[in-house]
Amino acid sequence: MRIKDLINKSYYGTIGYISSVKDLEILESYILHNIKILKEYKQIIVATNYKNHQELAEENHNLWKKYFPNCVLIDLKENRGHNFGTSDLDNALFDYCKNNNIEWLCKSANDVILEEQILKLPVIEADFYYMSSIGLGGMVKYDFDNQRIINEDFVPQTNFYFINVSKADYLNDKDYVDKTYNEIQFRPNYNGKIWEYFPGWSCERFLKKCIERNNLKAYHLTSQKTYIKLLDIILQEQIHDCSHKNIMIEGICHFHNVNQKIIKL
Repeated sequence: MRIKDLINKSYYGTIGYISSVKDLEILESYILHNIKILKEYKQIIVATNYKNHQELAEENHNLWKKYFPNCVLIDLKENRGHNFGTSDLDNALFDYCKNNNIEWLCKSANDVILEEQILKLPVIEADFYYMSSIGLGGMVKYDFDNQRIINEDFVPQTNFYFINVSKADYLNDKDYVDKTYNEIQFRPNYNGKIWEYFPGWSCERFLKKCIERNNLKAYHLTSQKTYIKLLDIILQEQIHDCSHKNIMIEGICHFHNVNQKIIKL
């Protein structure tokens, strides 16, 4: 089985924050880069929040409709900021699929680019396909032992994964997210790092809990050979960010820094 077979039966769900017309220009360049692969999916679902909803939503809609006239557009008028806004957008995609009996969701983001080599990526039958989320700090607890990391670590990326929605109950715990959001409104000098106030608070940890709570069979999309290369680069470059920005892994890249080069593994 190739990942193309999985793509062909999945809805591509992408999230993004639009703060300006410049963001839309960058987004269009990403859509054009990905368009051949995006057309392999059953449908496109776009969840977005904005700096100024009234001014930017219509332009965002027009952009996506230009290339995918039948795409589904979900706008969140409130942006609750870093981490919370992402959690809300992730839930919006998952809930749309759940409410519309969509079995397979490929969850992605507006700053992810895909190369055609991904279509040939071999996979086995599973309920959840993921890229690992690990930085230097995550490697420390394994004493930088690559084999232990491969065997023991499981914290999936939220920027790109496939999930069988029909086998999962919910994604992020809305009550917990709301509770913590309300609490930090009264924290003086809140620094924006929610995990420092509530240890374990992260979209990656929420996703992990979803997979484990529902006993989903997980499959790592990164081959062991490529994963070891990634771990070596993290150690060599002292990369603490676990989202692997600008690193092309198996044809998938979180191309967050548009003006910086891409490292291809």
